[in-house]
Amino acid sequence: MDDRRLMELRVDTDFTHDTRGRMLQSNEPLETSRSPAPRLFLGCTRAGYVQRVGAAVPDSLARRLEALVDRHPTSGDIQAPPDVLAALRETLAKHAPIATVGGGPAYRFPDTIRSAGDVVPLTRANRALTQETYPWLSREVADWQPCFAVVRDGAAVAVCFSARLSPAAAEAGVDTLPEYRGRGFAATVTAAWGAAIRDTGRTPLYSTAWDNRASQGVAHSLGLVMFGSDTTWS
Repeated sequence: MDDRRLMELRVDTDFTHDTRGRMLQSNEPLETSRSPAPRLFLGCTRAGYVQRVGAAVPDSLARRLEALVDRHPTSGDIQAPPDVLAALRETLAKHAPIATVGGGPAYRFPDTIRSAGDVVPLTRANRALTQETYPWLSREVADWQPCFAVVRDGAAVAVCFSARLSPAAAEAGVDTLPEYRGRGFAATVTAAWGAAIRDTGRTPLYSTAWDNRASQGVAHSLGLVMFGSDTTWS
């Protein structure tokens, strides 16, 4: 699939939607972990934009936002902020104050991704490995599958889990304990997770924030391919 279709797949996986295609909530596997969707999502790819608005956005405002994007075609540079961002922000702010702005690069996994290294699949049977280091995951490990860990001294010190999940794709969630960072553990668990997601027939996806250099470093070390970037406003 082309980059624009990948971005559509990503937003369909990251958020729940109503019958109009409007975003409702973040799409964590566990419903109690979900939060309200942003008012606007704009994904930028070399093949074009993907725009979604929140369910509470008035129809008239949604039409204005869509018209703005239509008048500002993408430059094809997915590293640079799109020209339309300022106009979108101004239009949203006139309707209601903007509380938060997010965004960053989005990556796909290469076909060659393989599980390698010292990694352990986390399940209910061995969830005690996370009891001290990731207690929330110990309680909810069945909801975030597949899930993998690097284990040291009987405890999980780095984990990768399915932070968002849909029938067609999944987004990686990754964390390493501070004292174990810089050792390549995040890349190890992420590779195992990506390979496992592929085995389910889904597309594995990875995204992060522009200011999260460590997370971007994980993507680079695994050879993940940046296919676009996004901006969200709440």
